[in-house]
Order: sequence, then structure tokens, then C-alpha cells
Amino acid sequence: MSASVGPHGGPRPPTAPPSMPELPDLSHLTEEEREIIMAVMVRQKEEEEKEEAMLKEEKPIKAKTVLLLGKKPPAQNDIR
Repeated sequence: MSASVGPHGGPRPPTAPPSMPELPDLSHLTEEEREIIMAVMVRQKEEEEKEEAMLKEEKPIKAKTVLLLGKKPPAQNDIR
């Protein structure tokens, strides 16, 4: 298997996936059925956009490591 090569011998840049896949042939459906399917596809696209926006907004959690030398760990209060 070989990698695709760009115009100057380097690797090709990744291509962006289409924003919405091609619509299936809905011509055999009634107008009401087409409207239902189109509404579902619109909702799906909105949900994908929300998810993408949430992933972009996530910030990595910075972990801090504390080294305690010769100290006992703090007591924990157990609530039962």
C-alpha cells in the first residue's frame, strides 16, 4: 500500500469531509415522508455541530503532582 503523493512529491494535504453527505433518492416517498426525513437530517446536523462546538470549547485539565516528604496524608472525613 502506498501513500498518496502531492504535486511536489510531498504528502497530499487531508481533504475535508463534505459537510453533509449527498441526499438519498427520496423521490419514491410522499411529500410528508420526505419532510420527516429532511427534518431528522437537519436535527442530526445540528447535533453534530453542537458536539463539535463542545469539543472545541473543552480545555485540558492541568494535573498537579504534590510530593509530600515525611508528612502524613490529611485525615478524610467519612460521612456515613
